[in-house]
Amino acid sequence: MNIFLKEAQELQPEIIENRRHIHEDPELGFDLPNTRSFVKERLRACGYEPRELGGGIVCTVGQGSPVLMLRADMDALPQTEESGEIFSSKNPGVCHSCGHDGHTAMLLAAAKILKKHESELEGTVKFMFEAGEEILSGCQRMIDEGVLEDPKVDAAMALHANIGNPDPRRSTPGNFSYCAREASASAYEFHIHITGRAAHSSTPNEGISALSIGVNICNQLEQLVALNVPSDQNFVLAIGSMKSGTAANIIPGEALIKGTLRGYSNEYRAAVKQRIEAIARNAAETWGGTATVDYPIGVSPLINDTEMAKEMAGYAEDVCKKVSVIPPLPASEDFAEMCQFVPVFFGNIGLGSPEDGYEFSHHNPKLRMDESGLYYGTAVFCSCAFNWLKNHHK
Repeated sequence: MNIFLKEAQELQPEIIENRRHIHEDPELGFDLPNTRSFVKERLRACGYEPRELGGGIVCTVGQGSPVLMLRADMDALPQTEESGEIFSSKNPGVCHSCGHDGHTAMLLAAAKILKKHESELEGTVKFMFEAGEEILSGCQRMIDEGVLEDPKVDAAMALHANIGNPDPRRSTPGNFSYCAREASASAYEFHIHITGRAAHSSTPNEGISALSIGVNICNQLEQLVALNVPSDQNFVLAIGSMKSGTAANIIPGEALIKGTLRGYSNEYRAAVKQRIEAIARNAAETWGGTATVDYPIGVSPLINDTEMAKEMAGYAEDVCKKVSVIPPLPASEDFAEMCQFVPVFFGNIGLGSPEDGYEFSHHNPKLRMDESGLYYGTAVFCSCAFNWLKNHHK
């Protein structure tokens, strides 16, 4: 048996214990005092000197170059848990329904194992425990505050739990999957603010209906992707909300449309954003109103480095039951901001298949995790880190 798989399997009870501790006390965004304290305590127990940075935590093992960064996210979601687990969230309205508790537990165990093998490392492993991933802000904040420096990072890697997917290659414990290049879509939220003029409903000609302008904008936006983006781009524009008006007898003077853009091309994302702004502005002016567009949150598409993906997949094969290449994922992931600066690899570890009773997927309050697969994720982190450093050491 591979040494990292063996040592990870021996740590399985500890990985589960850590995961359940984090699961029971979920926290949101950057407000993670208990989670940060727990992670730092566990790292110190392994001999690390963790420090806080950008709302998250960093520490290193080994020395010199090259430097590979391993990342896990720590934050939860604003949902009321319905999993029925005995270790369910004790915090009302907050739960780990995306698997970040598992990510953190797997990386903590990897840190423990790699510390044990520190003298054998041909370079440095940097650990990045991130806050604020679910609000698509944590990775960029850590980059802005220097996570890629001191020591300078040469490449980065992250894993995500795959639960409830009907494809057994993705969700079966012990299985590992990854995308050869495009790994997850960009996600940009857009807000269109429309201003008209309120009036009595008996004299609509004296007003400018922001609601009517909004309807016109929505109708045109529904056509935008079909008429402007090639069908092979897998680009999605979705309108999730339009709010306008306060009463049946008032022509509304304000309206707000909210939607999202998702795709794998920065080029087409920029073009679609320009079209959204033109449609909103022109539709509003046609009916005498005004419209402005802003993008309050957003994240780029996550693009795996093709050579790094092929290499890391080989190291994952040493510890996993099955390794598969899968199509790009439609969800977004803020680790994408990392690939603007260094080569990245993002993979998926199976932690619950529907045929084994884990039918609920991510962001569902009934999500449960098959903990039997956690040690495979730890082994993948260790195998990839150890062998990547060895292969790139000069």
